[in-house]
Amino acid sequence: MMVDADHLWKRERKRRYALWDLERLQPGSDRAIQCLAILDEVERQDQDDPIGDAADMSVEELRESVPETEIVGVSGSHFVIVLDEHIPEPWKTRFEEASTGSTRLRQGCYARDWRRFLRLWSFEMQRVAAHKELR
Repeated sequence: MMVDADHLWKRERKRRYALWDLERLQPGSDRAIQCLAILDEVERQDQDDPIGDAADMSVEELRESVPETEIVGVSGSHFVIVLDEHIPEPWKTRFEEASTGSTRLRQGCYARDWRRFLRLWSFEMQRVAAHKELR
């Protein structure tokens, strides 16, 4: 599948900002309505125009399919990373948006950061569901 990187980036940036804004609000807050509307629109776009071969993959499927790689740095230090090319779209872009400003190696991200992202994604989706339930 051909990935429109700019379109995907814009979509995931919208999602990420709405998730960050929603994180600060209690379920049932009137201020959550705008965030939920943005997330609903992004979800509709995901369904109408999926971007990336892994658009339907679950967190569990990603955890199983994305390998971790041990590398040795120039100083002899050992690192466990996830190579960029092993993360399928749209998850690679989602992870990049969530990890803006994080330290990484040229070849990819630290495996602990990838695992943390997957764990937090599940919590974020639970938070969204809680907000929607009280809408």
